[in-house]
Amino acid sequence: MVYFQVMDPALFLPTASVDEAAKVFINKIFDVNPKIGFDLIEKAFRFSWDAHKDQVRKSGEPFLAHPVAVALILAEQRLDPVTIAAGLLHDVIEDTSVSMADLEVQFGKEIAILVDGVTKIGVFQVKSNQDRQAETYRKMLLSMAKDLRVIIIKFADRLHNLRTLKYLSPDRIKAIATETIDIYAPLAHRLGMARIKWELEDLAFKHLHWEEYKEIVAKVVATRSEREAIIDSFVIPLRQRLEEETIQTTIVGRPKHFFSIYRKMMERNKSFEEVFDLLAIRVIVNSVQDCYHVLGIIHSMWTPIQDRFKDYISTPKSNGYQSIHTTVFGEKGNIVEMQIRTWEMNQIAEDGIAAHWLYKSGEKEMTKDDRALVWLKNVIEWQKDLTDSTEFFEFFKIDLFHAEIFVFTPKGDLISLPKGATVLDFAFSVHTDLGIHCIGAKVDGKIEPINRILRSGQTVEILHLKSKKPSIDWLREVKTPKARSAIRRWLKNTGRQESIDLGKKIIQASYKRLRSSTPFNDHVPDLLPFLGIGHLDRLYELVGSGEMPISRVMQYFQARKIKKSMSSNVVSRIVDTFTGRGSQGILVGGNDDLMVRFAKCCNPIPGDPIIGFVTRGRGISVHRENCPNVALFSKDEERKIEVSWDSGDQKKYTVDLEILAADRPGLLHEISLVFSEFGANVLEGSIKTISQNAKSTFKIEISNRNQLKQIFRRIQRIKGIENISRVKDYINYPQENMSE
Repeated sequence: MVYFQVMDPALFLPTASVDEAAKVFINKIFDVNPKIGFDLIEKAFRFSWDAHKDQVRKSGEPFLAHPVAVALILAEQRLDPVTIAAGLLHDVIEDTSVSMADLEVQFGKEIAILVDGVTKIGVFQVKSNQDRQAETYRKMLLSMAKDLRVIIIKFADRLHNLRTLKYLSPDRIKAIATETIDIYAPLAHRLGMARIKWELEDLAFKHLHWEEYKEIVAKVVATRSEREAIIDSFVIPLRQRLEEETIQTTIVGRPKHFFSIYRKMMERNKSFEEVFDLLAIRVIVNSVQDCYHVLGIIHSMWTPIQDRFKDYISTPKSNGYQSIHTTVFGEKGNIVEMQIRTWEMNQIAEDGIAAHWLYKSGEKEMTKDDRALVWLKNVIEWQKDLTDSTEFFEFFKIDLFHAEIFVFTPKGDLISLPKGATVLDFAFSVHTDLGIHCIGAKVDGKIEPINRILRSGQTVEILHLKSKKPSIDWLREVKTPKARSAIRRWLKNTGRQESIDLGKKIIQASYKRLRSSTPFNDHVPDLLPFLGIGHLDRLYELVGSGEMPISRVMQYFQARKIKKSMSSNVVSRIVDTFTGRGSQGILVGGNDDLMVRFAKCCNPIPGDPIIGFVTRGRGISVHRENCPNVALFSKDEERKIEVSWDSGDQKKYTVDLEILAADRPGLLHEISLVFSEFGANVLEGSIKTISQNAKSTFKIEISNRNQLKQIFRRIQRIKGIENISRVKDYINYPQENMSE
């Protein structure tokens, strides 16, 4: 394994003077990069020496050994003096009395920003360790957007910490190694930094699973001569052929890394020998034209495996990785993967954004056409809408681990999406407005719903209507943070007004039942301070979104014993008698049913006795009174709300029916005539015959319960009908958590 060099700890013996130590350190930097300027680096070294001079690491060595090791790792990546200086200073704000202002005075704003970007969020700025961790990641990402070198310094910092992890407590070792596997290694992969990723993974693996690590290392060493012989059987004839074709090339065997072997063993549930059969050879050439020339030569010499060919040159990965991968059979049945790339592609593949920084001649800002940083741009965009640290942390982790698929637009543009992405994800990736109004898509010419999972190579044309709008259920249909963020933003902006309107209706209905002699608005000046709320619209929003139960609002009136007015009571009853509004509460079914959902567990239709529950962020959920799930939620009286059907409702509702009958010719036709006679639209239907019995199921669209009763009575008169029943869908749907 070729990793970054390990710092010589003898460099900083306690007896060494700052002048002697600085001289030795500068010589080390010179060995790595003789063309670099040293003045700024030496100044940073002396400053760090003074800041950390009284500090000692857990290993017993001077604390300065750590920032120096970080600086050497950065120097090996051929980074500039500013980055190396920031590496030397990266702990002074967090671990010494030096402030960011002090650092800016001594070294300028650029270095101060880099150091601050690497520094963790303070202990007292957030509520918990997890919040602090999540906010530290968020801060790091935002700092990366300003200057790419922040994450490069952070990776170097984590690398050296892992190399010296054995001196910490077992719990701390496990926490750091786990965080590395969960966050830093996938982040390095996302940013194309393969060398960093490999070492991070192997060092963390060593600390997390020592026995398994030791066993794999022993087996890799034991099979080395065998592997080299197999690789030589491919490399020698290939090198000879390329010399004949006068193609300048470097051919090397690509060793597998210990953690990647272990992960494949776990994922495939196979032994070491079973996953170690795929060897790899890397062919590095001078031009893209040579890459394809070499590919043709390899395929003429060995038989390729058709489904193992990947052209990442014409379609680069989202982290900027480019290479041609082809897997071939050798003469003795050996299988070898060939990776073909140019020298620039090879450096970008190994060093990722560090190489990007070099090739872009010192650019620090992200550029619009930089594929390697598209993912980072997307993360920075969607995190703006996530105010909850835990939610941000989970989405961040999930997005790091997604494998990629590549999907085409009708014009042939390539869109990269995470594996498992849906039509809706694709729509939002093309344009936010297209996602907002998406109703489905043509996938390879076939119409598919918004939740259809996409596969690599498909061509997708989004179908949309201006009248279509997102619902909270869409959050279950998307995998990408960009889509999730856009949906949440739309729901937050548009849904807020719906929550306000719904909350106002709930409060007015509840206050009306008090039959108070005073208008509700007269109580607002005292009610808002009682609830700790600054504005009336905010109160309506909290009640409408379910964040504040209506019973909490009513406590104010109960505590003050608001008296009912007899005259008002009598007048209200008279009005209710003539208007029919006495017990309606919230009307559902018509145009007034803001944020009202009909529970899938029981599918209520107009005419069914119903009950409502206020849910957080999802408005009112309406159930049939005999729904089995009602018992689960009825204990939470605070969330109950009176609901009734809107008599002017013109909507259509779906009902599932099951019909049992003696099988005979014409049965299905007669049932269908009944549906047609009473104006029911049949959405789905099926019939199964067992012996002499027929079982039919239908999904029909109707207006109300009375219409359904007429259908029931008419079908029951058909010859041979044994039973007709309304299917209770709660068996097929997950229960809703009304306490959320």
